[in-house]
Amino acid sequence: MKKTTFTARLLAASLLVTAAAPAVQAADRAAPVTAQKAGAYIDDSVITAKVKAALVEDKQVSAMKINVTTKDGVVTLKGSVPSAELGQHALQLVAGIEGVRDVKSDLTVKAG
Repeated sequence: MKKTTFTARLLAASLLVTAAAPAVQAADRAAPVTAQKAGAYIDDSVITAKVKAALVEDKQVSAMKINVTTKDGVVTLKGSVPSAELGQHALQLVAGIEGVRDVKSDLTVKAG
């Protein structure tokens, strides 16, 4: 009786493993893509943090309200600046940060 129970359990376990194999293989193929997306997200968040820190530290830009978003290393600056020159300065500052592939401007010039 013990041998029959053991054999039945072994057979059931084998069937489960066989049935689950395609799902495991599919998950393994998908893992690099997920990991890559997670890595990109982490890199983008690090870049955003670096950009925000650089903007805060810069005496010319620190008082301005500029929103920063990063997607795949492309940084977008959005907000208003008091002059075109300060907007250009912010763009150049961001372009020099490690990891930034490109900088997009959604800045508007508003005096005061």
